[in-house]
Amino acid sequence: MKQLSLLLFTGLMISGCAPQSVDPMETKIIQSRDLTDQDKDGVIAARDQCNATLEQARVNNEGCPQERIETASFELNVQFATDSALVRESQYDDIRDLAEFMRRYPKASVLIEGHASKVGAASYNLALSQRRAEAIADVLVNQFYLDRSRVSAQGFGETRPLIDAETDRANETNRRVVATVSGEHGITEKRWTIYSSESD
Repeated sequence: MKQLSLLLFTGLMISGCAPQSVDPMETKIIQSRDLTDQDKDGVIAARDQCNATLEQARVNNEGCPQERIETASFELNVQFATDSALVRESQYDDIRDLAEFMRRYPKASVLIEGHASKVGAASYNLALSQRRAEAIADVLVNQFYLDRSRVSAQGFGETRPLIDAETDRANETNRRVVATVSGEHGITEKRWTIYSSESD
């Protein structure tokens, strides 16, 4: 009896291991969506709407980098000779720095402020300060090719002196043009990695 049971069990085991026919699939599934991640931002190419993301950029569900807005400022101080609105070439380096700064911040605009000393009539000084402001604006536009729509000029005459006196030093200091630029620009947010560090 034991032998018969053993024979039946062995037969069942052998028949269970025998090769069985497998019906082939009637249709093939073709991968139609690109599942690669070329820019390594964690979003597959099929869904990625920004396919050239900076490395380690924090991205949204569409793979586009998130930006924060920062504000930067630049101050230019150009002084003039007595009764003159002529921009000296020795001042061009400072103006060039301003132009380069504005190219880095294409959303920025600049107000050129002209100022004068208290020597002479107030009305004349107001007109002189306007010419000084426009002279700097012209250099920015004509020499350094900034768009005129981003540059404005305003004369303040003798109303905003740095030194409220009529000494030689005060007069020289007050004959000036000041340009203060405030511009917003986007900074790509970076995601935290094991190599990142938090800064206050």
